[in-house]
Formats: sequence, structure tokens, C-alpha cells
Amino acid sequence: MGQSKRLAVIDLGSNSFRLVVFTAAEGWWQRTDEIYEPVRIGEGMAATGRLGAKPIARALATLDVFGHFCKASRLRVGEVDALATSAIRDAQNAEDFLSVARARTQLPIRVLSGAQEARYGYLAAINSTTLRDGCVLDLGGGSLQLVRVGDRLARESGSWRVGAVRMTERYLPGGCPPKPKQLEELRAHVTEELASAPWLAGAGGRLVGIGGTLRNLAAAAQRAAGMPSNGVQGMVLSGEALDQLVVRLAKLPAAERSRVPGIKPARADLILAGAIVVQMALHSGNYDGIEVTEAGLREGVFFERHLAGHEPALFEHVRRSSVLNLAARYHMDVAHTRHVAKLALGMFDQLARLGLHRGDARERELLWAACELHDIGMSVDYDDHHKH
Repeated sequence: MGQSKRLAVIDLGSNSFRLVVFTAAEGWWQRTDEIYEPVRIGEGMAATGRLGAKPIARALATLDVFGHFCKASRLRVGEVDALATSAIRDAQNAEDFLSVARARTQLPIRVLSGAQEARYGYLAAINSTTLRDGCVLDLGGGSLQLVRVGDRLARESGSWRVGAVRMTERYLPGGCPPKPKQLEELRAHVTEELASAPWLAGAGGRLVGIGGTLRNLAAAAQRAAGMPSNGVQGMVLSGEALDQLVVRLAKLPAAERSRVPGIKPARADLILAGAIVVQMALHSGNYDGIEVTEAGLREGVFFERHLAGHEPALFEHVRRSSVLNLAARYHMDVAHTRHVAKLALGMFDQLARLGLHRGDARERELLWAACELHDIGMSVDYDDHHKH
């Protein structure tokens, strides 16, 4: 299978810091480790424009952990890419913090521009969904990025300082149930900001969203609808479901919002402002829902390296690449699975020509995927491998 390589991507976000390790070899890749900490580096910046002493202390303590993690020989992390986003990018004392952080941890921290942040979000979304035309929305603690997509390519993009942490501190502080005027002012501000992207209203297609706020909102909508909680990848959060969540959350003080099934305690104080930002993006873009992907900026950074040599760094066919990646991870017998696929698809096509079924292309693709993956249960045990 070839020698595997590991890349640790560190995302220093306004709300949370996250370290994700990706392992890749010829023909396959997977996420193999992760550490998450709700650092809140952007806390208090709305009032001062500076990173505060307590957030800096939390950030340095977390970076110490990340640094030791990456140095551990058992992990064999080959490369480390540490990325600072909106809060650090915009802070007046960013360089003071970064010089201390780099010296203390030896981590190669680089600060992303809004355009770079949007590009990584675009790569994450386009390589984890079947989006061809529409928009990608990336909502973080400090900023919102939007990318218009046409024929899978990034056409236009923008970044706005309307992240969940910023909007909470500016419009919904204190943790009490907000007054209607506060909600109106927040909605008006986001709408005014997005007016600088006239292309949003005419983008059409589908809207795909990334970021912790989107994942948490989708999980809450999933629970409210009584759906199985098996992840939110590909789930469409409808505008109607989002509106209902906003009404429900707005009636509660921040400390009680985690009582809403699906809402994480670490995001309870930010989730309402974040939901309203998404709400206004839907309205501005004339979308009736947003499809959620569990990929994020970290995956975008990985895809850029993993698909080096492709310009842009896109899988040619997302579903096909995903199936082949899964098969390769379980060391399948390629010659055997290809032979099974050839026989099964040949039968499928001949029976369609005889008029015994419609020859639906989607069903043909599912049959091919089933052939490719039919033996992966042998990774558990040969006996009953068809059941595994």
C-alpha cells in the first residue's frame, strides 16, 4: 500500500482551537486523530479590538498541548500546518501573541487572509459534497466566508466580520433572553453587510455550509424532527426548521440553551447569534435551506496538499473517489472487485436493454459501489464477512 504520510493541521479559530491528523498513502487517506478545545481566543475583542489576557493564557496552554502532541514520536507526524483565522488576524496585538506562541511551542503558525480562509472552506465543501453550482458558506466565531461556485469552480468570494462570537458580544451580550429590538438590530446588520455581495442573490443552485455552528444547528434540527443521530453529513437544514430553532432559542437565557436537544453546552451562548447569521444568509441568497458538510477548514488544507498537481485541488468525482478511498483503506483485492463489478454491471446493462428495468444511472452507480465494497468485512473476519 506504500509508505503512509501524516499531516497535522491546527486550526486556531476565534471560538475553538482544533488539531486534526490526516494519514495518507497511495490510493487512500483518512482522519486519524483529533483534539478540540473551546479556547474563545476572540472573547472580548468586540469591545477592545485586542486579544485579552485570559484568552491568550487559554490559547497558549492549548498550544502547549498541541506542540507536545505533534512531537510525540509514536504519532510520527510528518508535517504540521498551523493556521490562525479571523480573531487573531484582526487583533491589534496579534503579533505580540504570535511571537510568544511561536517561540514557546515551535509551531509554524501562519495567519490566513479572509480570501485564503474562504478558499480552504471552498475546497472542503466541494470535495465532500456533490455541489456543482451555488454557494459555500463558512461561519466561524469571528467571520463569515461565502464563495459562489459555478461548475464546481470558485467564481467570487467575500469575508465579513459577522462571526458567532463577534455578533453575540455586540448584539446579544449578557446571556439573558434577547429583546426583539436586539434581534432586529442583529438581522439588519448582517443584511447590510451581505449587501456588498450582490452576486449572492443570483448564485442559484445549492447552498452548502461548514463550521461548528452549522453542524450544531443541524444536529438540533435532526433531534427536533426525530431523525436518527448518525452525523449530519449531507443533511439539509431547511429555512423553516432554522426559523423554528431561532424562535425556540430566543426564548431561553444562554445558560439554558443547551437543554435544547442537540445544542452543545460549549456553544450554547453563541448558537443564537450564529443561527441568525445563517438565517440572513439564506434570505439574502434566496435559499430555502442549507446542506451541511462535516468537513471544515482543516480538510480544505489537507485536500490542497493531497491533491497537489490538480488545479484546482478537486476530486474529479466525489462519490467515486469516496468509495475507492474506503475500499483502499480496507486493503481490498482490486482485481477481484473489478471483476465482480464488470460482471454485475454487464448484467445490469443487458437486462436494461431487454426492458426488464429502467437502467437508472443512480442505481447503476450504487451497484458499482456495492461491488467495490462487498468484501471489506474481511477486515473483521473471513467468517461471515458478508455480514460484517
